[in-house]
Amino acid sequence: MKKILAALLEVSLCLSTAACGSSVSLSESSQSTGADTATAENTAVEGGFNLGLICPLSGSSAVSGQIMYNATKMAVDEINAAGGINGTIPINLISVDDEGVPATSVTAMQKLVEQDKVNAVIGAQASSCTLANMEITKAAQIPQITPASSNVAVTESGNPYIYQLTATDELHMRNVMSYMTEEQGATTFAILYESSDFGTGGYKIASSICGEYGLEMVDSEVYNAGDTDFSVPLGKIGEADPDFLIFWGYHTEVAMICRQMQQYGIDLPCIGQGYNSPELTTLGGDAVNGVMISTAFDAANPDEKVQEFDKKYNELYNDGYDQNAPQSYDAVYIIKDAVERCMADGKDYTDGAVLNDYIRSTQWQGATGLTTFDENGRMDKELLIIAIEDGEHVIVKGY
Repeated sequence: MKKILAALLEVSLCLSTAACGSSVSLSESSQSTGADTATAENTAVEGGFNLGLICPLSGSSAVSGQIMYNATKMAVDEINAAGGINGTIPINLISVDDEGVPATSVTAMQKLVEQDKVNAVIGAQASSCTLANMEITKAAQIPQITPASSNVAVTESGNPYIYQLTATDELHMRNVMSYMTEEQGATTFAILYESSDFGTGGYKIASSICGEYGLEMVDSEVYNAGDTDFSVPLGKIGEADPDFLIFWGYHTEVAMICRQMQQYGIDLPCIGQGYNSPELTTLGGDAVNGVMISTAFDAANPDEKVQEFDKKYNELYNDGYDQNAPQSYDAVYIIKDAVERCMADGKDYTDGAVLNDYIRSTQWQGATGLTTFDENGRMDKELLIIAIEDGEHVIVKGY
């Protein structure tokens, strides 16, 4: 271990520019950046249902945002091809780019609410962005479903207009700890987390529940989004010599961390949440082999609806995706279902408070399974543990 620490002090790995941040671009007809005026794609059809989508379409989280956009648009296009909601109401998809930055997300949400007059919103991706922008939809009484933000604070706020269509960080952390103790016999761990609402939330949960699983936290280290040199925190983790390491961050940094662990000879089981992206293997290469991820959805699941979604998505986009894709896809259908039930009861779906009541009583069987919401607007599903083997996902706990 002393040799590892010495190597860490002498070596600072610099990854290529391409590995330090990835981005994607949408065609000009489909992207609206920040609070800019909506593009041709975002021009509303009179009498239609205005559905807002807020996600990062530029910046370091753009890959995740593109995936959310693709899946949302796939669902909207399917519904509109069949005549729209209830066969008569077209969905106007109005997308805005929040760059994964909370302040930008607030401005983008103000545009959706005040200029575009949206009836409902899907997003954001980052928990910090959702925590910032959901106050706007709450004040305007507009239902908002986040298919990606997992911080428990999102639905612990008492906001009746926000819904989490993704497992909370606590559910993921419990999934991680139960697997590592029950299946791997672990008794100690370290955590390396991002200094965001998402990352710090994961750290706090790990600290508070680890005792329930007979686990001791022997080290905790934090990094900032955009960091490229992890030699210092990795050196401390190496000295602590835990049974396993928890990652609580996003794919760009996690991929670099894994490559640096490989370089420095730090060999620990790694598991966590937040980095389930196709870019993880692109950026991390063979260094991410063996890394495990807690997730609510994976294409390795043989379920018929999972395979149907996987086939449709790949036929359209021919690219990888993460769990935020089927969760975004299901979010559209949950809103459609709520509007149709509202109409069947003779209620006004354009009244946000009325529509919100119908979303709260959702029972939708979709690509991610049966979705219902608890009294806080939080979905609850069985979770998987997947491992990366030769760049492919293998389910090690679950179906």
